[in-house]
Amino acid sequence: MRAAPRVGLLIRPAKIISPDHQFLCVIRDLSETGLSVCVFHSLPECDHYTIEFQNGDRIPAEVMWRDGDRMGLKFLERADLDRLITSPSRYAKRPIRIELEAPAIVAMPGRDVPVRICDISGQGAKIACEEHMMLASNVVLRATHLPSTRAKIRWRRNGAYGLVFEDTLQMSELARIVAAMQNVAL
Repeated sequence: MRAAPRVGLLIRPAKIISPDHQFLCVIRDLSETGLSVCVFHSLPECDHYTIEFQNGDRIPAEVMWRDGDRMGLKFLERADLDRLITSPSRYAKRPIRIELEAPAIVAMPGRDVPVRICDISGQGAKIACEEHMMLASNVVLRATHLPSTRAKIRWRRNGAYGLVFEDTLQMSELARIVAAMQNVAL
């Protein structure tokens, strides 16, 4: 018996946040009291996670069950189901970004620039570096566990740069990449 009716088969991306890591998942069903998700790899043992939805809303939850690549979580407080479904945001369909700290290299004609990856999604990454790089430059982002990825510099602000990938990373591929970049055993 469920405490609240569920909305099934949402198949919506989200982020699972543990005390030390962030991971991609897909929401399978949802209610005001909890949800079930599919994950792309094993997660570190943890009784409580925070779920971050595509619009940035975060809800703390406890693990109720695990079964292979599926997991059921119960929200610590009742959630607004209409808000979770409509997912209002100032960003239109912004992809889930995984925040992490990973050293990388931005290769451009004539030089390689050491950078730090601050966050990454399937469509791009936010990097930081000491050097000045030109907007609209075509570059290649290289990092451990990340295949060489062609990108374009889209924005620059206070030593941070936004890269847009030429080829989108599939969610399952990105999930495994970010887990490996955070030194989580798969």
